[in-house]
Parts: sequence; structure tokens; C-alpha cells
Amino acid sequence: MLKRIYVNNFRCLVNFELTVDSLNLFLGSNGSGKSTVFEVLRKLQTFILGEQALQRDYRVLDLFENTDLTRWQKSDIQKFELDIQGNGGTYKYTLEIQHRGEYKPPTMRLESLTFDGQPLFDFWVDTVRGEPVGKARIYNDDPNREGAFLPYFDGSRSGIGFIYERPENQKLTWFKKRIANFFIVQINPFAMEPESRQEASSPNWDMSNYAAWYSYLSQESQGKILKLTLELQNIIKGFDSFQNPKSGDVRILSASFTRPSKAAYRLNELSQGQKVLIALYTLIYCAPDENFTLCIDEPENFLALPEIRPWWDLVMEYCVDNEAQVMLISHHPSLINYLASNSGHWFEREDNEAVRVRPITETEEGLSVAKLIELGWIYDE
Repeated sequence: MLKRIYVNNFRCLVNFELTVDSLNLFLGSNGSGKSTVFEVLRKLQTFILGEQALQRDYRVLDLFENTDLTRWQKSDIQKFELDIQGNGGTYKYTLEIQHRGEYKPPTMRLESLTFDGQPLFDFWVDTVRGEPVGKARIYNDDPNREGAFLPYFDGSRSGIGFIYERPENQKLTWFKKRIANFFIVQINPFAMEPESRQEASSPNWDMSNYAAWYSYLSQESQGKILKLTLELQNIIKGFDSFQNPKSGDVRILSASFTRPSKAAYRLNELSQGQKVLIALYTLIYCAPDENFTLCIDEPENFLALPEIRPWWDLVMEYCVDNEAQVMLISHHPSLINYLASNSGHWFEREDNEAVRVRPITETEEGLSVAKLIELGWIYDE
């Protein structure tokens, strides 16, 4: 489970530190940095996994831009840290990016991964004959053996993503699999199209590739798709099953309904609320069996309270029973009252300065958190 995030010199996040638990609700005004935290997690996930998981070689210059530096900071170095608990210990990942002005690409200054303090990977920049030279070292699971230098590694991409699984580096491999189990989304039902030409092992940020993700899940997780289908039959009136036939090189995802009359509708023909419900329940029912993190930006969009409330209850059950972790961004009063007093993190940003975050607690006045926000007592536009 992700335990700690540290970010420095990335947009509004300056010396920013956040400790999270199994269930987390991010609250605060627009522009207070909530979605920026999710974006940092997406960038780090993409950078670490690289070509092996995403069929593309993501380099430093593809993900870290000069425009993402905090505008009022003079430093040209960005720093990111993740603490992840699991596999019988605690992983610490550290990344530093060096920016070099508008006309030179950024470079990796440092990347390291440790497990309970034991090094698993190190990249650093040394000076050789007056010139900066990147060096990388990989350590296997035996702490008594010296690490081996990686030849021909220039630091233009993640060294951890560069390393393939071997019997002697199972700790590092576990970390990469855990990073892959982050699902970070802001569901846009207007972007969810029915066609897919290839499978996708994870959803896009906006769920635009839902059909491709469904094609992958229907092959790799048939039992989970069956559970999802049975749940959707209870949630969406008249829903019966999915159809995903192939026509030439393209698959077309449709939903079959039995009421009020038998009919099949392509994914883009469903209502926006129906598509959001399908996406939300897929995230729960088709997630890994354990050790996964859901980061969802405003899951209640396009839904009424009676529609979203059963999903909230299911999320809480998964957090308790399946070693799942959930981070939600929401402005919905009912969700705020439901979760904030025990799981809320309040994001504050005054006069466009750095973001600070604090836990939310009920006050002596006995008012709900949503009412306090409405009155402006813990919410400042």
C-alpha cells in the first residue's frame, strides 16, 4: 500500500508531503492541488514501467517539462519520493530530475529504490574528467552480495523500468508489479467509444480505451467479468450482458438489455450515467485480487446519490477485505459526510502559493463537514 508521497518543485507542490491510508478522500477548492497529486502518480507510474508494460519507451523528456517547474522557485531540480508498504517490508523510491533551460532536454539526476533500507537500484551522476557521467548499479535480493554496474545506461529513462525480471531480483520485480496496480482515472463518458483494434491491460486516464480494456479483461479475467456482469444486472435496469464481436480488425463493444424490450446498444449509445457506472464497477470487480490502488477524480459525476451510494459501500468493503487502497477526489456533500471525518485530507492553497494539506476532523459545533464547507469555515474560495 502507498504510505507516503513527497513532491518538490512540481507546479503548486513545493516541499509537499502527504501520508495516506487505505481509504482517502481529497477535499479542497478548485486549483488546490488535488488532481496534481494524481498527475504526479501517473507520471511516475508511466516513467517507471516504461516500454515493458506500456509498449512505448517513455524517456525523461517525454514526461517532465520545464513548464512543470514551480514558477516562483529558482531551483531547476524536481524531486519525487514514494514509500510503499508490502512484500514484508517498505520500499522507498526516489527520483530527481534536472532541468536545463528551454532548449536542452531535462535529464535524470538520481533514481534509487530501497527495500527496508537495502539498496535494490541506484542511478547517480558522477564527474569524469570534468564531464557529468551517469552511472547505474543494480543489487540482487541477497544483501551480502555487491551490486553490478549497468553498462551503456545513460539515464534518459528509468533504470528500474529497464531491468527485466530474474530469479535474483524478485524484490524489485514486486515493486514494479505494485506500481502497475495503480489505476488513476477521471472518467469521461463522452470519450468512451465502442471500437477497439487491440487489447489494453489498463485503462486510460479518461477511460477512452474502455473497450480495449474490456477486450483484455474478457480474455485474461473471465471469472471477474462474470462477477461484473452479475453485479451490473442488479445495478442497471434491464442490463443483461456484454457483447464484443469482431468485425474485420475491429471489435465493437455493446450492452444487451432484456427490458423494456430485447435490444443491444453500442457503448457510445448508452447514457453517460450508465457508462460511468460500468466503468466504476469494472474498476472494482476487475482489479487485481489484492495490493492495488484506485485513484478516482470525482467518481460521482453524472450520477445521482442512489446510484453512487452502493458503489461507495463496495469500495469500503474492498478496502477492508482485499488489501485495496482508494484515493478519491470529490465535491459531493453526501460523500464528504460519509468519509471525510475519518478519511479526509484538506488541501489548502492561499494566493496561488504552495499547497499544504491537513487531516479533517469534526468540530465541536456538531455540524457536518459538508455544512462547514458550505458555510466557508473550512473552505476558502
